Amino acid sequence: MAVGKLGEVFQFLDSVGFGETVLIEYTSPNYTLDFMVLLLKRYADDRGHPFVVDDNLDTLHVINEHLRFFGVRGIFDDAIVLKTGGVVNVGKVIDRVKVESEASIYLRRYEEASARAFSDLEGSINVVIGLEKLFAFVDNYRNFYEMISSIDRFLGNRKRKAFYLLDRNICEMIPINPLPELEKIASTFLDVQFDGTRLIGKIHKSPDIRMIGWEIEVSVEDIL
Repeated sequence: MAVGKLGEVFQFLDSVGFGETVLIEYTSPNYTLDFMVLLLKRYADDRGHPFVVDDNLDTLHVINEHLRFFGVRGIFDDAIVLKTGGVVNVGKVIDRVKVESEASIYLRRYEEASARAFSDLEGSINVVIGLEKLFAFVDNYRNFYEMISSIDRFLGNRKRKAFYLLDRNICEMIPINPLPELEKIASTFLDVQFDGTRLIGKIHKSPDIRMIGWEIEVSVEDIL
């Protein structure tokens, strides 16, 4: 079954429960990430949900600048942003976490910052971008599984619907590919491609087993 119009895609996103972790895999180089984040921002605005971005290593800056070329300006001005690394501010940056060589130190600081960020929020759309860049720093399994366990612990946090967007090309090149573990953690898992005019997502995993195998597509013109 295919879901095609923007309103129907929003209905699918409505079906994602608060507390879920949604993994979205895509491949570069193209604008899939940019349009997916814009789609999720449009959805959050339409439904009146706070939009929270975990921005790793200035990924949101790159997305914001790409979207300017398509005539989209100021879309993230009201986004709540938790930054890890990076130097360029986009949106309302409420906290920063320094990248550390020791995963346990970084994760403790990140979890403290995240708890502060979500303390006054309910029903948020939480988009995590650039995470594969952090995993690229991980070269041993101890640090790797500390990071995986940290993501695992956020599953079931009903203050948010979480969307983790990762570039498969990068994940497959780094020392330890996080995708197999993230696919196990995720409650919903989609593979999204951009064909030049449309985003096309295939659902591989969902709490609603009727949706497994569904394709979701939406015109980029509708998102813009």
